[in-house]
Amino acid sequence: MRRSALLAVLLALLPLRGRPAEPAPVLMISADGLAADQFTARSMPKVWELSKEGRRGAGLPPFPATTYNGHATLATGCWPEHHGVVANSYRDPATGKMIPIAHHIEDVQREPLWVAATRSGVRTAVYHWVGATGPWEGVSPWRMERFSPGHPDAEALAFSEAALRDGARLVMTYLSGTDGEGHIQGPRSPGTRAKLARLDDELAPWLRRVRAAHPGLRVILTADHGMAPMRRRIHLPSLLDGIPCDLIAHGGSAYVYLLHPGDAAKALGRLRRAGLKAWTREQVPARHHLSGNPRVGDLVVLAPEGQWLSKARSSREEAAEWHGRQGAHAYSADTRTMHAWLVVLGAGRGPLGTVPLWDLAPTVAAWLDIRWAQAPDGRPVDALLPGR
Repeated sequence: MRRSALLAVLLALLPLRGRPAEPAPVLMISADGLAADQFTARSMPKVWELSKEGRRGAGLPPFPATTYNGHATLATGCWPEHHGVVANSYRDPATGKMIPIAHHIEDVQREPLWVAATRSGVRTAVYHWVGATGPWEGVSPWRMERFSPGHPDAEALAFSEAALRDGARLVMTYLSGTDGEGHIQGPRSPGTRAKLARLDDELAPWLRRVRAAHPGLRVILTADHGMAPMRRRIHLPSLLDGIPCDLIAHGGSAYVYLLHPGDAAKALGRLRRAGLKAWTREQVPARHHLSGNPRVGDLVVLAPEGQWLSKARSSREEAAEWHGRQGAHAYSADTRTMHAWLVVLGAGRGPLGTVPLWDLAPTVAAWLDIRWAQAPDGRPVDALLPGR
């Protein structure tokens, strides 16, 4: 063998001095509806103890704080006015039809993290992430289980562990969290506390095992929104009687789609006299990041915490609403009960403070050298970057 060829073989077999190490893998878990104030040393002692090895804070949700736009925000690093999933439900301005559940990938108007990662050559696995139902602009991750509620968390953890074992560098996983218990029984109910205890028993030993198997693994534990106990119902059809409109109520907030735009002033007056905050779409405060998307209602309504907005126009609809209104969300981000739990492992220790959920995907992208097709609204969290 010629000397030059032998040297090439040796260089290929030996690690090159100065060659950058491959970034450690990242696991991002969302536990639906698990609020920052629900995560305590008493409610989840095992994960709480584990969190001392990392950073603990609170996630600031988008407005309205709901499941579908919360997960779209986590996935895209963008505000609802840009990623387009402006709530769990909305009216499509192109067709005039109501979208009852915004759960299709086609509803997302900005690039999800798993697509940016795949385009950047990062092997990615996604388990039941809300909105992850197929290819986005023709791109699918290496491994995906399409979003479908009702699956046991053990299945989600098994999928994630297998993906890491098989070489995934990014895993995004949805857990059931406490959303169902919070709605039906209340966020402080015995049923919700029991669910937190079960999650603690299942998640803590699993995290210790996968972190031991994958040294350097970075883990983000968070949620889409929190949950507040309910005290009072406000019936929007009664307030807006005689004003032709379509209503979509999310819990603590709602969209009003007027059939006659000239009715806006009359409707706003009635809503505000009832003690509600209400704006036209164009007048929604800039901090809510909604006014730039026509999917948002002509009017945006926000109730005081603890009061929920009803759109029921029949006894059947009313019964269905009451069934899930011991707890509710969809308030604005300055409502503390809406803040999501947030634990980060593998990126230093100490308090993290309040972090906007739209900053988490850009942070993961910075960790894994993922390139976005279009820069997101969020930015990497300084405290979580190496050397900071």
